Amino acid sequence: MNKKQGWATSPKEFLFNYIRYIPLLVGALGLSMVLAYLKIRYAPKIYKVQSSMLIKSDRNNSGVGANDEKFADLFMTGGTANLGNEIEVLKSRPVLQRVGKDLNLQTQYYNKGNVISSLLYPNSPILLDILSMADSSRSFGFDITLVAGDKFFLNESKTSYAFGQPLDIGGNRVRVVKSLVVDPHSFVSGKFQIVWLSMDDLGGSLGGGLRIAQINEQTTILTLSLECENTTLGNEILNKLMLVYDTLVVEDKNRIAGNTLRFINDRLFDLSDTLRGVEGGLAKFRQENEVFDIEGQSRSFLDNLGAAAKQRSELEVRKGILGFLLKYISDKKNQYELVPTVLGIDEPALLQLMAEYNKLQLERDANLKTTSANAPLIISMTSGLEKMRQNIYQALLNVQQAYNIGIENLDKNDEQMHSRLSSLPQKSMQFLNRERRQKILNDLYSLLLQKKLEISMASASTISNSRILETAIGAGISISPDKKKIYSFYLALGLLIPIGFIALREFLQDKVRGRVDLEKNTQTPIIGEICHSQDNLALVVKNNSRSLISEQFRIIRTNLQYVIGKKGEKPVILVTSSFSGEGKSFVSTNMGAVMALSGKKTVIMEFDIRKPKIISGLEIKRKMGITNYIIGKASFQELLIKVSDTENLYVIPCGPIPPNPAELLLDKRMDELMQEVMDNFEIVIMDTAPIGLVSDATNLARFANTCLYIVREGYTFRKQLGIVEEMYNKKQLPGLCLVLNDVKKGGGYYGGYYGGSYGYYGGSYGYGNSSGYFEDESGKKGTGKKLRGLPKWWKKLFR
Repeated sequence: MNKKQGWATSPKEFLFNYIRYIPLLVGALGLSMVLAYLKIRYAPKIYKVQSSMLIKSDRNNSGVGANDEKFADLFMTGGTANLGNEIEVLKSRPVLQRVGKDLNLQTQYYNKGNVISSLLYPNSPILLDILSMADSSRSFGFDITLVAGDKFFLNESKTSYAFGQPLDIGGNRVRVVKSLVVDPHSFVSGKFQIVWLSMDDLGGSLGGGLRIAQINEQTTILTLSLECENTTLGNEILNKLMLVYDTLVVEDKNRIAGNTLRFINDRLFDLSDTLRGVEGGLAKFRQENEVFDIEGQSRSFLDNLGAAAKQRSELEVRKGILGFLLKYISDKKNQYELVPTVLGIDEPALLQLMAEYNKLQLERDANLKTTSANAPLIISMTSGLEKMRQNIYQALLNVQQAYNIGIENLDKNDEQMHSRLSSLPQKSMQFLNRERRQKILNDLYSLLLQKKLEISMASASTISNSRILETAIGAGISISPDKKKIYSFYLALGLLIPIGFIALREFLQDKVRGRVDLEKNTQTPIIGEICHSQDNLALVVKNNSRSLISEQFRIIRTNLQYVIGKKGEKPVILVTSSFSGEGKSFVSTNMGAVMALSGKKTVIMEFDIRKPKIISGLEIKRKMGITNYIIGKASFQELLIKVSDTENLYVIPCGPIPPNPAELLLDKRMDELMQEVMDNFEIVIMDTAPIGLVSDATNLARFANTCLYIVREGYTFRKQLGIVEEMYNKKQLPGLCLVLNDVKKGGGYYGGYYGGSYGYYGGSYGYGNSSGYFEDESGKKGTGKKLRGLPKWWKKLFR
């Protein structure tokens, strides 16, 4: 017989090894399908509603002066739309809070079933009326159960309350009233839940299932989708969200335009008085000095000064606007007002600061709608605004300084040119100065009037930069629970769990599982297999017995003829194992019986001196034995015990347990005893101690013709087969053969071949300190735990 290498398994072996797990696999699959059905049956159904809207990229949509850059600036929406910003605005908490408030979603009603609760929208049989709130920033909820007589129970209390009766819920004063149009008895159960959400919680709950995405990079179309339990509610939320977004954009534009108009009106009022005074002074100067025209000789020179004068005039206008802005910025009453940004100043850094300031003002105003002025967020924004206001003020001063420098440079050039005009009459020069100042003020007044007109026109035609393409539509088929995914997941789970369990069990399995393990791990011949007997008797092979186990012992007897051959007419068979509990004494007893039934006088020698079982298993009263003979206290005839009901079968007990069993077996009296045995018997069975624990079997091997090494399925460790292989190769035991004991039904490739129920006939299991072959620390022999008297399924579980 050649030893098989590795752990390669043929399909036939695989089938016999794992076919016993089919019920486990089928049961796990059945349970997983039941769980999947329950998941689908009781999970709330989720529907998806979807809409789309267009964000205009140029955002110059007033329809008035669409090709005029000044009009584009007036709408304050110039440039390409940043879709990322718009998506964040749509998903922002203030916008969602406004949607929830407009739809009155702060109060939500649920009908409670045995497993899940259903949202009641838009109609509910009960309504919540809040009389007073202890803290509007904290959400609260409670359950009610309807009872007869228009009354209800509150939460788990059995005290009944009437509809309309004031209740104290978490410090909040509320009352529950019945709807006049919805019958509460038309629902699944009479249990309802009422939940009131704070604005923060409401915004968070609405944003949970909201998804906003750009269709592709080439378009400015956004798709809005919402996953919810109620399609009606989902449709209304998306439609309201798009309307709120449009309203917010228009409101922001109108606020900026209105603030700019107020600023211009204030400046026009101041300029009108100044301009009247300048014009009056100019007219008076003409009359008093009779100056009505500039000297003709100076006209050609003054034409050369026109360009410089025009440039200085523009600087003076801008300087005047800066003066107005400085006064506006420094005025405390404008602390939380928007700063005008379209007054003709072209300084990029200053315009960027003013745009950021206005944006932060708008965010602060939006948050003040849902948050108190003392909130940390508002305080932080106010501090930021103050810092930005200071930066704008400093930037205005810097620009003003730049304008002053420019004017100074122009003045220097002007002085040089005027020195060349010294020949002109003094009165003409004074007239020109007064006229130039009047022109500057008049140009500034005209510019402000033009801006006022343009902003008024833009404000009157302000529209949103978005347009609803498709209103919300809800699919009639739920997207969750997904039956295909759930069944697939639970099917995979139903396969993976038992397969994982089987794989783990196989990985941790270090015991011999059947004949296949023996053939894979050792070349030692296998002489036979023994199944389990339901009986608790040690002797199962009897005269005229035709049981399966009896036939198996007969097969071993036949196979032994080929092993022993002509080694001796009176064979001596040594029986050993790796450790206690493998059925060594059971096999010795029945091998003796099967040999005796063949008509040969047979004796079983109880050489397991440390833990004898032969006599106790046969229920024979113990008498003097081998140890008595060796020490000279008994004769050979006094040792023999006839086994009743079995002809030709005798037993020689071990006698008292000596303190030195190993040395005792080496005594010269052992040779005399064995000679006596050979003279009186035809077959000798030597039941020895386990060779894996003590050396007794090795010492007795000199008397044996063959050795039966007992391996117990599901009990003997695979690593013990390495020791057997080594002993076989080194021929440490004569005629070494293996007997596989306790072959279980379905327990491996050959398991279940014989049918019936298998198992060891009883006794103590285990090895080591509790095997009974060594003295433990207390000086008492360990005893294994018995499984006798337990139900069959319990024994099987422990095996």
